[in-house]
Amino acid sequence: MIAVGNNELDHNGTVGTEIYCDKCKTNHPIVYGDKVLEDGTKRPSAMLAFYKCSGSVYLAGIDGQLLK
Repeated sequence: MIAVGNNELDHNGTVGTEIYCDKCKTNHPIVYGDKVLEDGTKRPSAMLAFYKCSGSVYLAGIDGQLLK
């Protein structure tokens, strides 16, 4: 579980197209989730940004703002 309070992400910067991974010391592309609409269709959403490294998935940002 993760908890993020009001204004905690304000000064972290925005999520770009790549992120530097402190685990493997390389860049990984940012991937975004989809929002599932009431009729079952999906549309891209910037609410959750994540990246994959060595078979694991890591949260990179919320609502367009980087997590630190």
